[in-house]
Amino acid sequence: MTTVHAGKYIACPFSASIEYAENVLRERHELVLSPGPALGERVHMDTKVTDDLTDSVRRHDALLLAWQPKHTAMFPDFHGALTVRPKLRGSYLRLQGSYDPPAGVLGRAFDTVLGRLIATLTMRRLLNDIGHGVEARWTAFREEIEA
Repeated sequence: MTTVHAGKYIACPFSASIEYAENVLRERHELVLSPGPALGERVHMDTKVTDDLTDSVRRHDALLLAWQPKHTAMFPDFHGALTVRPKLRGSYLRLQGSYDPPAGVLGRAFDTVLGRLIATLTMRRLLNDIGHGVEARWTAFREEIEA
């Protein structure tokens, strides 16, 4: 099992971040995930809100994520969680999860050499997309209130 994580600061209050992230992902039930423009795999993603058990200080939500690729022989299933912490005037998103490399011993060897890097870059790109979507929703909400 390989564990990977990525983090990103966003300009959205802590109190709205998980809800907006959930909305962003629910609108995109099927995604093309990739570490860069040239590579990509279409996945079906499921999300579920749950208690954030990684924060012993305050009680709040986390978002469980799971995706299954179309090409299971080359790409692994993924299970993870998106958590949020207050930071400065915004929030810090953290996506952490794990997968089993496909293709047995060869897949594990590839994962050691390059696969883990590809997975980390893919997670960063997904987190950037989520972050941009959350910030856009927050900006729209603020503009609506100010109008």
